[in-house]
Amino acid sequence: MGVKVAKKYLQQDKYNYVWTRDKGDGEYAGVLDQIKIDKDEGYEVLYFVQKFMNKHGLKTSGDVKKVEDALHHPSLSSEVMRDKLISAVETLLDL
Repeated sequence: MGVKVAKKYLQQDKYNYVWTRDKGDGEYAGVLDQIKIDKDEGYEVLYFVQKFMNKHGLKTSGDVKKVEDALHHPSLSSEVMRDKLISAVETLLDL
């Protein structure tokens, strides 16, 4: 069984998250959420971090912060595609 990452473990004082869908998320959000990540939507970041941690067997709150920081790394500021973000975060964390 994998870890369940709670909202309280995200660095909400460091990153400005909204906890509802952006106004731009319309009827295609379900499909797009599977391939893209909106990094200002907390629930999408939470889901990404949790899936990433489970994939790599990470378990601590420190791991949550490392993954979250890597996801928000300046070199990834314009990247939104989930598969590319996974690869980039893996590279940044030497996984």
